[in-house]
Amino acid sequence: MKIFAVRIGDKYGIEYETYLENKLSDYEIVWIREPYNQKVTLQWNKMWGMQLDTDEPICVIDIDILLVGDYKKIFEYPIKPGQFLAMPGWWRNDSNTYKINGGFFKYYPKECKYIYDKFMKDIRYWQQFYIKNGQTTGPVNGEQYFVEDSVNERLELITLPNEWFARWVADGKVINFEDSETWQYKMTERYEKATGNDWIYMGGEFHPDIKFVHFTNHRNKPHEWEDYEIFYNMQEGTDNLSK
Repeated sequence: MKIFAVRIGDKYGIEYETYLENKLSDYEIVWIREPYNQKVTLQWNKMWGMQLDTDEPICVIDIDILLVGDYKKIFEYPIKPGQFLAMPGWWRNDSNTYKINGGFFKYYPKECKYIYDKFMKDIRYWQQFYIKNGQTTGPVNGEQYFVEDSVNERLELITLPNEWFARWVADGKVINFEDSETWQYKMTERYEKATGNDWIYMGGEFHPDIKFVHFTNHRNKPHEWEDYEIFYNMQEGTDNLSK
């Protein structure tokens, strides 16, 4: 199985590739390091996978993540033709009607060609659509909402278990919060509401149900988190991690 990931620009260094190559050594990672079209910006380049001519499902991931515990269950999660699998966005406010997050997708590319074609017909329009309607903030955002709306046109959208995923930030001030500790407390409350688990992170460990930690906000660089080294050097399964 192939896993596609985008690393364009200078925000994320080669260390993010090294980390994921080691964690996902059982799979083939295809790196998108340049825009496939000059009009396509940053994470919107994840659309490229939807035009592939293959009968096998692929995975698409963000790179601002930590993989912990038995994380391979996410990538091996079975899907049938006609289904589109995504990670949930349980942390959003109840008023938000969207239910997925763009950090992980699994799908059959041939079945998603219509989504790719829809995007390519008016790239600039779609890249600004969800910013202009107030669903998200710019300058670059909205691809997950575009995908969810488009998937619902023809495919069955399914989500992985809420308890498998955590939302986290590196240390420091978080937008709309006094500090990262306050943000983490609020996020833990939302996690408990969504899963019944009453903690996310404690004593250098994530809850045993958690497999995928997605960093967010402007502090979405796990390599800058003060506890990052704990997880970078951790031996899990068949991983062979080294600094």
